[in-house]
Amino acid sequence: MFIKNFKVKGTDVNDFMVMENTAFLRYSSKIIEIFLMENGYSKLKLNTQKIGWQKKKDSLTNIKRLMFTETFSAQLLIDNISTVENYKSIVVINFYNNKNELSATLTTEISWFDYSTWQPISTPKRISNFFVESKQMREAV
Repeated sequence: MFIKNFKVKGTDVNDFMVMENTAFLRYSSKIIEIFLMENGYSKLKLNTQKIGWQKKKDSLTNIKRLMFTETFSAQLLIDNISTVENYKSIVVINFYNNKNELSATLTTEISWFDYSTWQPISTPKRISNFFVESKQMREAV
């Protein structure tokens, strides 16, 4: 389980000051990048290793609205680790408002690929270890 706190900015909201769906997608990418960076895999390191990740099949469920200037937390959960056959990880990101009530849930697939060949690859072993540790920590709770 990996949690980060954010604040709804003016660029995240619509005319009614409610956070837009596209902002949830941006924050989901941001928390994945932060998770990888805190485990030693910055964008630069991934680029030098010529590997990258891509989100696909986003599914967002809104439960409560997040408003302009409201603080919220995003919780990253990894549900499935890639195998040689499917080349993907299923990631769930839960968004909680400042009262710690579930506001939205985003489920997405992360696929890994090799920049030099543009072919899908399984999750790199060192990175998958962080995903496995995160999943095991969540299951222990």
